[in-house]
Amino acid sequence: MRKLVVGVDLGGTKILTGIADTNGTILGKKRVPTPAGADPDQVLDVMIDCATELLRVCLVQEEEIQGIAVATPGPLSFPEGVVRNSPNLSWERVLLKEELIRRTGRPVIVEKDTNMAVLGEYYFGRQRGCGDLLYMTVSTGIGGGIICAGKVYRGHLGGAGEVGHMVVELGGEACNCGRRGCLEAMASGSAIARRLDRMIKKGQGQGILNCTTPGEHPGPRELGIAFRQGDEEARLLLSQVAQYLGIGIANLVNIFNPRAIILGGGMMLGLKDLLLEPVRTYVYEHVFSLNREDLVVECTSLGDDIVLYGCVAAVLSNKNG
Repeated sequence: MRKLVVGVDLGGTKILTGIADTNGTILGKKRVPTPAGADPDQVLDVMIDCATELLRVCLVQEEEIQGIAVATPGPLSFPEGVVRNSPNLSWERVLLKEELIRRTGRPVIVEKDTNMAVLGEYYFGRQRGCGDLLYMTVSTGIGGGIICAGKVYRGHLGGAGEVGHMVVELGGEACNCGRRGCLEAMASGSAIARRLDRMIKKGQGQGILNCTTPGEHPGPRELGIAFRQGDEEARLLLSQVAQYLGIGIANLVNIFNPRAIILGGGMMLGLKDLLLEPVRTYVYEHVFSLNREDLVVECTSLGDDIVLYGCVAAVLSNKNG
């Protein structure tokens, strides 16, 4: 009999649902937009509907399901699974785990998305088994997951890993969390989109605008296209973004002294050829020599499915105690 895991990656802009076996083979996926402005009940309805459809398409029997795991943007209290004041979901206090258990009638593991991602890397990535590992996602927002001595580090109440909200520029751009100059406000996909929008309104960034579909707003993808075509404004902006990311990662390296920093997220993976090397160079040049020794800074090999792999890993680690 197959041993299967139902995993859900809930994001601010998308819901990715997957069915995988416990070896990490993904049998089926379904991706839909997160309903804009929807209340939590509506979002949960979409999650359940997607999972139900996948179970039907993949011909899954009830007894084959070894576990259900759901990843959500933080902050998230652990183990209660309460989403609290989430900037990306605009949820103030949602009893996510309790509601999922009520709706499914089964135990459900609920974990912060970046913690799921770092678990996915630890179990299935190139750095599998690396006991001191940090993961950073650079996408619409920026977040992190931490493994110390082979265990996910969650902090006192589950709030650890909010690396996108370290301040990297005093008095910088306003952040959704209410502060200014956070890494997420300076170097995320949404930060780039806001910066480009202001540039266009001032009559700047014409080379970037020329790479944008008429009627659309430019973002990281169009910025990357313009950079590859030699646009100087695109080069300067991406250089700033790489520096902010480098500052944040160097801070983390000097605090945690990890063996590896793994980068992922749609923006990072889409601009890997433009961002990885300057970020890596900045980090190597700005951390203590001891902490630089044997340090790996690379992008995940698990792509956009890293959180689904983490859902499998969460079920496996829960089964193994």
